[in-house]
Amino acid sequence: MKRNAKHILIAITIILLFLPMAQEHLRLFDFRKLAGVVSEKPKPPVKLKSITDNSLQQWCETYLRLHYGLREPLTRIYNQYRWDLFKQSNSLGNKRNYISDDGWIYEGTCVEEFYRGRFPASDSAAMIRNFGEEALRLKQIQQILESQNTHLFVLLLPGKEQVYPEHIPVTDDFPGRKPFSVRDFYAERFKELGVNHIDIGQWFLNIKDTVDYPLYPQTGTHWSNYAAMHVADSLIRYMEWLGDIKMEHFTIGERTERTVEPDDDLEQLMNLIRPLPKAPNYYAPYTIIDDSTAARPTLITIGDSYYWNLLNATPFGKVMGDFKYWYYFNTVYFDEGHSLVDDLDVMKEVLDADFVMIAYSPSQLYKMSQGFSQKVLLDLCCNKDELDEAQQELTKAIKANPVWVNSIIQRTEQYEIPIDTAIIIEARNGILKSPNRFVPALKDSVPTARSERFMALTHHAEPQNDSQPQSNPIPSDSTVSAPRLQQGSN
Repeated sequence: MKRNAKHILIAITIILLFLPMAQEHLRLFDFRKLAGVVSEKPKPPVKLKSITDNSLQQWCETYLRLHYGLREPLTRIYNQYRWDLFKQSNSLGNKRNYISDDGWIYEGTCVEEFYRGRFPASDSAAMIRNFGEEALRLKQIQQILESQNTHLFVLLLPGKEQVYPEHIPVTDDFPGRKPFSVRDFYAERFKELGVNHIDIGQWFLNIKDTVDYPLYPQTGTHWSNYAAMHVADSLIRYMEWLGDIKMEHFTIGERTERTVEPDDDLEQLMNLIRPLPKAPNYYAPYTIIDDSTAARPTLITIGDSYYWNLLNATPFGKVMGDFKYWYYFNTVYFDEGHSLVDDLDVMKEVLDADFVMIAYSPSQLYKMSQGFSQKVLLDLCCNKDELDEAQQELTKAIKANPVWVNSIIQRTEQYEIPIDTAIIIEARNGILKSPNRFVPALKDSVPTARSERFMALTHHAEPQNDSQPQSNPIPSDSTVSAPRLQQGSN
């Protein structure tokens, strides 16, 4: 009996020793993948130098740590142990994510936005000036595009910290004072200028105490999938009103308690064995109401990750004829053959679209449109010779300002760039960042200038500058029993 037990123990030991190796190479078990992103460095060449400077050894160590067999279950067991005994988690450190005493998880950027603003600046007046220029550019582009039957509008997305501030974790990680709310600034300025927009954040605040479903999941960072369904319905109706068209609609089926990605995306980053206790999330099927007479418009969206919920959890994309997603005005999705916005003919794409939607949450509004408005406005209104002339004038102004020149020297001396070259770069970047300030043709509230390429693409269409925002309300007849948004333009 003792001999049998001894053999059994030896066999178990051998199995345990070689099971990770077998799993790594043979994939005997199909484990649930770990959440999160891991960046791996390329393997250095096997040479004497890579051995003596330890780069090869470091690569091997990192590779083995990320690829050993049984990594997934062993990591989850370890994470569960740390969480159950010490309430510690790697995903809840380094200001990335925070969890409150009542179990609500917030992304670090949302917590920072709540306490001091995402990008605190010593000169609030300069920030307000920049935001004001952004709002004006969007209004100018809106008016130019309307003459070509392309409708630009802004989706002021909500933030979890905005809708549910009562659950924000208490922390001293973000000292300072929030000088102002960039979301509130844009909401007010858009109304004053007549920029087409929908303030979903305010809508969520208005209904959060009356709806019987969560607008935000307790352990996720984006609006809930079920809330996104209602947003999609209202967004379709807004586009119908704005473009004076008829689109396909959808009905929402009976909802059930179910957590669907990404309702628990922040929780998933903890890589635990058991789910955290939380309020229920909901999911509901939908049915598109076929309508052969409905328009299927083309849409370009420039925005952050909230848009994925609309595409993955709702039929919003399915009722479009074509939709393209310019993620942070950088990466291109749903456009075969292109991966970066830099690869595109942006002005032509915009002029060919029926709608252009800019959609950002509060913590991302500090860089609203990510350079989209500057580039499009310059493309629409200016030729190269006009930009060259503006750059020359700005270069002269910089050289005549000793304080400005001194600032450039201090910022560029480490790069050993000749001062004349640095001043030219400063002038060029200044125009690209704030074209309204330095290009005479763009200083009017309604620019009348048009670039030669715009005239060619639009077959020499005469610009129309008398367009004003409509004041019609969004249609209230609905196949979905959800609160309706009000249009944002006055």
